[in-house]
Amino acid sequence: MSTAITLGNPLALWGLLAVPAILAIHFFQQRSRRVVVSTRFLLEALAPESRGGRNWEKLRHSRALWLQLLAALLTVWVLLEPRWPREESTQTVVVVLDHAIAMQAGRDDAVTAVRGIFSRSEGRAARTTWVLMTSDPRQPPLYRGPARAEAEAAATRWQPVLGTHDYAPALRLAQTLAGGAGLVWFITDTRAKVPAGQAAIGVGRAFANVGFASGSVRRGADGERWQALIKNNSADAQTRQWWIEYAGGRTPAQTLALGSEGVGDLSGPFPPGAERLELVLEGDRFAPDDRLPLVKTQAKKLTVRMNLGGTNTAEKANPTAEFFKKLFDGVEGVEFSSALNPGLRVVTEDGNWATPKGAAIVLAQTLTNAEPETTTKWSREPVVAERHPLVADLNWQGLLGPGPSVLKPGTADEVLLWQGGRPLVWLRTGAGGGAAARQLVLNFDWSAGNAARLPATVLLLRRFVTEVQAAQAGAYADNFDAGAPVPLAEADWVDGKTAEPMMLEREGADPIAKATETNARAGLRAPGSAGFFKVRRGAKILVTGAAQFSDVRQSDFRAAETFVIPPPAGAEAGARERNTRGDPYASLWLALAGAALLGSWWPARSGGRKVA
Repeated sequence: MSTAITLGNPLALWGLLAVPAILAIHFFQQRSRRVVVSTRFLLEALAPESRGGRNWEKLRHSRALWLQLLAALLTVWVLLEPRWPREESTQTVVVVLDHAIAMQAGRDDAVTAVRGIFSRSEGRAARTTWVLMTSDPRQPPLYRGPARAEAEAAATRWQPVLGTHDYAPALRLAQTLAGGAGLVWFITDTRAKVPAGQAAIGVGRAFANVGFASGSVRRGADGERWQALIKNNSADAQTRQWWIEYAGGRTPAQTLALGSEGVGDLSGPFPPGAERLELVLEGDRFAPDDRLPLVKTQAKKLTVRMNLGGTNTAEKANPTAEFFKKLFDGVEGVEFSSALNPGLRVVTEDGNWATPKGAAIVLAQTLTNAEPETTTKWSREPVVAERHPLVADLNWQGLLGPGPSVLKPGTADEVLLWQGGRPLVWLRTGAGGGAAARQLVLNFDWSAGNAARLPATVLLLRRFVTEVQAAQAGAYADNFDAGAPVPLAEADWVDGKTAEPMMLEREGADPIAKATETNARAGLRAPGSAGFFKVRRGAKILVTGAAQFSDVRQSDFRAAETFVIPPPAGAEAGARERNTRGDPYASLWLALAGAALLGSWWPARSGGRKVA
C-alpha cells in the first residue's frame, strides 16, 4: 500500500524562489549616521538618515522576516496541490514495449523510460498493479504484480527480437488489463507505430545503418556456394569492412563500398572442409544485421520405388518412368530404392488393386508405350480446382486428355480437381495415416494426354513430393529467418523409442536450451537473433540450422526519433481525482498566509519616540 504524497501542480515549486528573495531584502539594512552632541536633548526624533544608502549587512532576526517566510511557504504548499491516496483506491499501470528487433538500438533508453513512467505513477493510488509486457501477443507479460522494483528488473532483462508485426492486438490486451481507470504507455522508436489517442514515448535516434539483408546457400557443380545481400539504409554513400569466420579460421578483411540506399551482392564457395560459416560486417549501433550465419543445406532423405507396368525405377524404357525419374532428380534428398517399404511409391491402378501402403502417387489405368495425344476422344470439359495448397495458383485450362478414368474416390478422400462434374485428382490417406502416408491419385490416362508437359502438373507433383519428404522422420540442415517456424515431422514428435523432450539449443555467447512440449509443436521457432542452433531429442539431432536477420524494414533508422505523446486530455487528471484526495486544510493555510503577511506589515510600535 502506498501512502506517498503526490503533487498536482509541481510547477508551483518555482514559488520557493520567494524565500531567497525575502532573505536578500532583509540583508539590506539602513546605515545610521553617528552624531556626537553634548546633550541628549539635541537628538532628533527621526529615523536615522543613511549616508551611503542600503548596504549588505548581517541578517537581523525580526518578526517581519519570519512572518513573510511563513506566508511564502504556506502559499507554495497550497499551490502545489498535495494529494494523498485514498485507502480504497487501486490503479493498474501498463507499459507495452515495442518488441521489434530495431528496438535493440535504443534498448537502454527504453528501460530508462520504463523507470520514468513507474516513478511518475508511484503514489497515485493506495495499491498499484504494475504490468510490463511486449508487443508480442503470444508472449506472457514480463511482469505483473505489486512490486515496482521487480517490474523494473524485468525491463532490464527484456530483449526485443520480432520483425515487423501488428501492434494492435497487444495494445488492445493492454487496455483490457488496465481497465477504464488505468493508463497504458507504449514505448517505441517512431511515431508511425503509435495509434491515435495512445500515450507513447519514443526512444529512437536516426543514424546510418549498413547490414546484411539476406543470405542463402546453393549447390552447384563445384559444390555449395553462399550468397549474401548487404543494404545501405541511408542517403549517403557508406564503406564497410567484411570478412568470413569459420571453424578453420578467418579470411582477410575486404572493403565494400555502397552508394546511397545501395545494395551489394557477395558470393563465394564454402571454405574447404567447412560445414558452416559466418559472414561478418564491420559493427555499428545496430548489431543484429552485422553477422550472417550460414550452414550447408541437407534435405531429408526420401526413398522412392516406381512400379509402372511391372518395372522398378527406370530399367525399362517407359516415357512415364523417364518423366518421374527427371522429376525426382530435381528434388534434393530423393533416392531410388527397391526396398519393400519405401518412403514414396509411384504405381498404377485399374480399380481392382488394393490400396498401397504409405505415401504414393497413383496413376489410373495400365500404362502403355503409346505416343501422347494419339486419341481423338479428349474431354472438352473445363477443369475446376478446389481451394487447396497443392493446386493453388495453378492454371489447368491447358490440360488435354480423355478426361476422368475409372477410379473412384472414397468418402474420406479430398478431391482437388474436377472435370465435367467427375473427380480428376484427389488425395487419400494410406495405411498408417498422417501426412507421411498421403496418396495423390491422378485419375486420368497419363500417356494419352499432355500432362507431362503441362507446368501445372509438374508443380503439383513437386509440391506433393516435397510435402511427403517433409513429413518423413529424419534429420536435415537448413537456413532460417530469425523467429521463423522450424518444421518437424509428426513421426519425430511421437517417436516411442525415447521419452526425452524436444530441445532447441542456441550456440554462441548466450546459449539457451528449452523443452518444447508436445502441445506446442506449431510454436517451435528459430531463435529471434542471428546464430547457429540445433533441435534434438535425446542424443538424436533432428535439425541443424542457422538463424539470420532478414527483415530490412527493421534495419532502417532514418525515421527513428525521440518524442513524448501524453495521454488524452483529462485522463491523468481524472485518474488522480478518483484515486487521491486533496489537502482538507488548504483554506486554513491560505488564511494563515494572509494573516502572516498582514502581521509582517504591522508597525512595531505606534508614534515617535519621546525625547526626555
